[in-house]
Amino acid sequence: MINPPSLKPALFGVVALCSVSTAAMAQSDDLKFSMSLGVDYTTGSYGDTDRDTEILYAPLSLRVDGGPWIIRAVLPWLHVSGPALILDGADSGSIGKRENASDSGLGDISLSLMYSFEQFYEDNLFVDVSTRVKIPTASFEAGLGTGRADASLQFDVAKAIGPFIPFATFGYKWAGVPDGFKFRNTAYGSVGLQYSWSDRVATGVAYDYRQASLETSEDPQDGMAYLNIRFADDWSVNLYTVMGFSENSPDAGGGVSFTYRFPQRGRPTR
Repeated sequence: MINPPSLKPALFGVVALCSVSTAAMAQSDDLKFSMSLGVDYTTGSYGDTDRDTEILYAPLSLRVDGGPWIIRAVLPWLHVSGPALILDGADSGSIGKRENASDSGLGDISLSLMYSFEQFYEDNLFVDVSTRVKIPTASFEAGLGTGRADASLQFDVAKAIGPFIPFATFGYKWAGVPDGFKFRNTAYGSVGLQYSWSDRVATGVAYDYRQASLETSEDPQDGMAYLNIRFADDWSVNLYTVMGFSENSPDAGGGVSFTYRFPQRGRPTR
């Protein structure tokens, strides 16, 4: 069984980075605020031969950009129908074993902090490092969460080459372990390519791979295609579809997310 104190390095990193970034943001006159609201639906057997498990995930995301620092909070609502034990979801987090056929409620809240290396922007290179903590607010009894905190450290890199942007992610998650379970810490990553049709429309594809939290489970592998449209100065919408390539992935899914960027201070209003 994974020792819960293995979470401490990442958790301490979040506290230290938040202290530094809060001080830096307090001195910034160029804070940017945005809010996103989305709906995500997936379905799959997740190794269960009798019936599928369906997940409806509706996250509210709040984000603050200040210089190279970005703070983000995600508050989700979940509806889960089916028997599967799902530990390796991406943004939707971990879902526990349920006694009832379906349950709904608050999911696990997550807090993340990102630092962007702005010195590479002149070369159209984008390098970010971020840390994330999952707060166990989802009900363990209802099977909506594991009841334990998780933490992760992630690196992102992207390069703009004309209208094309290839990108890649690598991360590592420290898993909190409830009594009676044997979870392991896991690595994950993704690669993808985006094409910008204009400054308002972009499409892309991505492939995700994650180690399974249980050694006996198959590693999740997913593919995604998306379309992002900025239909107003302060509004954008992202639509996407998902397909799984392993028994521990959803068979299919998709979603939509709307983002609103609050006008900056000093920016003329119309």
